[in-house]
Amino acid sequence: MIDAGFVEMAQQLGTSTLVLGCAFWYIRFLNQTFDRKEQEHQLEREKLRLEASEERKRFDEKDTASDIRVLELQKSSYQSLMGIMENTTKVLQDLHTSINELKIIMQQETKNSK
Repeated sequence: MIDAGFVEMAQQLGTSTLVLGCAFWYIRFLNQTFDRKEQEHQLEREKLRLEASEERKRFDEKDTASDIRVLELQKSSYQSLMGIMENTTKVLQDLHTSINELKIIMQQETKNSK
C-alpha cells in the first residue's frame, strides 16, 4: 500500500515539512491548471478576434457593394431627371412659340374685323 521509504521519509522530515511539501505540490498543481485554462482562453479569444475580423471584412464588402449600387442609382436618376428637364424645356419653348403665334393671329383677326 504505502511505500516503506515514504513512511520513513515522513518520520525523518516531520509532519510540518510533509504538509509544506504537499501544499507546494497542490499550489504547483493549481498553477499548472490555471496556465492550461489561460492558454485555452487565449486560443478562444484569438478565434473570436479572427471571426470578428472576417465579419467586419464581409460587412465592408457588402457596404462597398451597396455604395456602388447607390451611386449607380443616383447616376441613372440624375440622367433621367436631366432628360425630363430637357423635354420640359423644349415643351415650354414650343408652348411659348405657340402662344406668340396665337397672339399674332388674334391681333390680325382683330384688325381685320374692324
